[in-house]
Amino acid sequence: MKRFFLTSRYRGFGRKDRRIEIPKLHLTLGNREFATYDWSLGGFRIDDFAGRPPVGEKISVRQIAYDAERAETTDSVAVVTRVLIGKSQVAFSFNRLDDIAYNFLEKASMHRLTQLAKG
Repeated sequence: MKRFFLTSRYRGFGRKDRRIEIPKLHLTLGNREFATYDWSLGGFRIDDFAGRPPVGEKISVRQIAYDAERAETTDSVAVVTRVLIGKSQVAFSFNRLDDIAYNFLEKASMHRLTQLAKG
């Protein structure tokens, strides 16, 4: 029997890295593309995930982008940490980030900060 960690609503869980909603990241997980609900260097949350994957399941992150000009191929791994009931959302943490993905996320974080400063 598969075990799930299910939550009825989203909580902050005392994160070290603040989750970022915009720009939305587009990730290729396995063979499907998803847009993130929010993300940080530590992980991400997505909508529209078919089914309820078991907590602890690992999935490959093959591509990461936040617009068509800034797509990077990566060899990273994410792990299911939570399934959010009623929202069809699944939260993942990065289990392994290669240098390409880490640098991409760091640059995307800085890009967002510059956009907020302009705003």
